[in-house]
Amino acid sequence: MSAMKTAGFFIFVIILAVPLIAQDFQPLPAPPKVIGVPFYLDSSAGELKKLANEPYKEHASGGGPFSTTITRNVQMEGKTSAFRIPSHNKIVFVYDATTLPRLYKFTVKGSKREFPYEKGNVRNSTPIDGITVSVSRYKETALQFSSDQPLEPGEYAIVFGDHIYTFGVD
Repeated sequence: MSAMKTAGFFIFVIILAVPLIAQDFQPLPAPPKVIGVPFYLDSSAGELKKLANEPYKEHASGGGPFSTTITRNVQMEGKTSAFRIPSHNKIVFVYDATTLPRLYKFTVKGSKREFPYEKGNVRNSTPIDGITVSVSRYKETALQFSSDQPLEPGEYAIVFGDHIYTFGVD
């Protein structure tokens, strides 16, 4: 009799667990049909969501009378991006392009956000490394990337060539 109760209990647990497990394993959505635009992979909804593409200004700082080093910065209006992502261990983005994305964290200054992207002088410049990301294959035709460390709450930018896509982590 005890063995039947134990077997019945395990069957009951399996019946309850299957729908919960199925919710965590949504099928991956099809790769994006747009080239060079990053999409947030919302695994809970099983869909790709396009990030905000905001206008920006570039400006230089440094290069005073005793320093020839100039830092080039990107600056955007507003303290936050309209596109919000809930904080969790791994935030994944999907894209279809040959350009590698660069991920930066904004510093909020008053009513603007900015990050440095290049350092140098009049003759030479070097890109400033952003947050380290790992890139891998997404389905057969696209790529996906995520930061190597969980992203802290804050404002972020993904740079693809001369386009900047923004999001915030809450």
